[in-house]
Amino acid sequence: MGQKSSYRDFIDPIFIKMRRNSKYIYDKLTEPKIVKISIYISLLTFLPGLIFGLIIAIRFGGFEYSIWDNWISDLGSTRFTPAPFILDLTCILSSIFVIPLILNLSRLYSTHQNHKLDNSKKEYYTVLFRRIFGYIGVASLLVGVIGMFFVGVFSLDRSPFVLHIYVSSSAFGGFAVGAFFTGLAIVLRKRIFPKTVGYFMIFGPSTAGLLFLISPAPLTRQLLEWIMMFSSLAWYYVIVFITLQKLNSLLFFNPDFKW
Repeated sequence: MGQKSSYRDFIDPIFIKMRRNSKYIYDKLTEPKIVKISIYISLLTFLPGLIFGLIIAIRFGGFEYSIWDNWISDLGSTRFTPAPFILDLTCILSSIFVIPLILNLSRLYSTHQNHKLDNSKKEYYTVLFRRIFGYIGVASLLVGVIGMFFVGVFSLDRSPFVLHIYVSSSAFGGFAVGAFFTGLAIVLRKRIFPKTVGYFMIFGPSTAGLLFLISPAPLTRQLLEWIMMFSSLAWYYVIVFITLQKLNSLLFFNPDFKW
């Protein structure tokens, strides 16, 4: 009994310290200024970097590159472009600077954001499932971010044991699942984002992913992969635009602000 007590006395302070440090990091990463700066950097890196890399591959690549016949990952291979580092850096930098925005989404599901609860059973389950869906969405989006980061690290030219396939699959899968559950949370939450955004997040990326798996003729899987990416970018830019509007007034971070 004494050993068990001493073990808990040793472990409990460690967990308390880890929890305190995690909260400190979370609060720092979701500060309005940090979120705003990270959003602007992510906007300046991913899509511009992707377009620039695509232009380089089309104009100067060793093979004729097209979104109909080539995977996105081909932009990270010297077989198709003289500048594969563009995609690598784009994925690495964008994945890092999108984290504060994703973490900030979890604020939308916290208990202090609930307003005018009528204490009914329906309201209770609505709040419960909104939080469950929301946190699953955030966790899945973070999986997608990690996958995206390692897509840049383990490009086609630096991928041992087809590791690139696994990390790219986790990136697309994480973003698709994350969009689905985040969309459900948005639909269940009043005055966060327009419900049309939530419905698109539910059906847009998942439909694109389903088409990718089915690959109906005459569409190629390469083209469908690009469509999956653009479906993710569509909801991302809407979320970013609305978030920036809130950030500019700082009401987004006010617990008493009613969406």
